[in-house]
Amino acid sequence: MKPSQAAVLRTALAAVVLHGVFTVGIPALILRRTGGIPLLAVDIGQGRWLGAAAGGFGVYLYLWSVARLLRKRTSAVPGTAPSVLVTDGWYAHTRHPLLLGVVLILLGEAVFFSSPWLLAYALAYWLWLTVFVVVREEPDLRRTFGAAFADYCRDVPRWIPRPRRPGQRR
Repeated sequence: MKPSQAAVLRTALAAVVLHGVFTVGIPALILRRTGGIPLLAVDIGQGRWLGAAAGGFGVYLYLWSVARLLRKRTSAVPGTAPSVLVTDGWYAHTRHPLLLGVVLILLGEAVFFSSPWLLAYALAYWLWLTVFVVVREEPDLRRTFGAAFADYCRDVPRWIPRPRRPGQRR
């Protein structure tokens, strides 16, 4: 089933605004403010390309998640109630692949630019997301989907993906 044009436009607008601020704007400000301070730079040589790989995988995970949610005709916009509990694909390995994608983008930027300040920002952002997810998003999902969400939480970790166990549902 194809998502509506309005849903796609809302999602695209939210993504552009949120990424413009949190994965581009704030990291650029951090780099601008700390880039000229030699004590704050860490040279990791060719290891910086691991950051590009992590960031690239984060972009993939984010885009895959948005496309999956839209295909299931549920919301990918923060603060909008979902209409479907998605538990397949990457959602079978981690409960929040979309948000994990954002964190991987930020961690990738930190490694690529060899910036401990970007690393601190990425970790602070992950902490903020965890609080948001625990306080707001997961309770909303629990109210909306009841026992199905409780089973999902039991079977699937919040952040760190793991392969499905033999005999695991989903």
